[in-house]
Amino acid sequence: MKKHLVTHEEATVELMMKKRPKTWIFQLIILGVVVFFTVYAFDGAKINPYRLQNFWLNFRQILLGFRNMNTEFLFSIFDDRGDFDRSTLPYLTLETIAIAFLGTFLASLLALPIAFITAKNIAGKKLSKVGETILVVIRTFPEIILALIFVRIVGTGALAGIFAIGIHSIGMLGKLFAEAIENMDRGPIEALDAVGANLWQKIRYGVAPQVLPDFLSMALYRFDINVRAATVLGIVSAGGIGTPLAFAIGEFNWETMSAIMVAIIVMVISIDLLSSKLRQKLI
Repeated sequence: MKKHLVTHEEATVELMMKKRPKTWIFQLIILGVVVFFTVYAFDGAKINPYRLQNFWLNFRQILLGFRNMNTEFLFSIFDDRGDFDRSTLPYLTLETIAIAFLGTFLASLLALPIAFITAKNIAGKKLSKVGETILVVIRTFPEIILALIFVRIVGTGALAGIFAIGIHSIGMLGKLFAEAIENMDRGPIEALDAVGANLWQKIRYGVAPQVLPDFLSMALYRFDINVRAATVLGIVSAGGIGTPLAFAIGEFNWETMSAIMVAIIVMVISIDLLSSKLRQKLI
């Protein structure tokens, strides 16, 4: 018995909806799994509703801190004797930006050789696996853990923050750099192979001109992220604006905390706008 073929006239919306695969059972299972893990996670978080009773009262105190902001700490640059004060908020803000910039610069330099090792079209599949493993291991440790380690190695201050951000950023930049190398045009490389160019000449004349704008754009994007990360590292004495922020929060000094928050907001927005403009010029 021949099967009846559906003609164009018979292919109505209702008929096609009836003929589509029945996936509601699978969707119901997925929904059940999501609901189960949501309830389980909520219970595991030990959220106590009674702790939320004073939420609005405490939140109101924080908002009042913004109204009575410590403007002297926000704008002061010199101490009582007229000397440049390194503990003021403007200096700590610039130190935070410097930590992020030097950390990103360090990461960009160290990520370059790893990126060429990781790129399959340059190093081959076997050596590429080694590069990928190195990048995965580096990305395993967050900045705050690396900062704690480097504080013990080099002491407190900005240097620990620079090393923490620099080492952690290698993981992301190395991966992005490698992807840029793999996606480049193979034509110039093949032309250089035809004339007998060595590896350095192929990188210098075939790879670098193509990927350098992408590398700079990725480094700027990472710098934007590192500025935010550098504000946190001060909590573990790794320099920057995070140290006075941690003290202000610990002492319930909402007036000083609000001044620091305003400085962080202005800093992050300014860096974001600047890096966005520069990336648009490069891409």
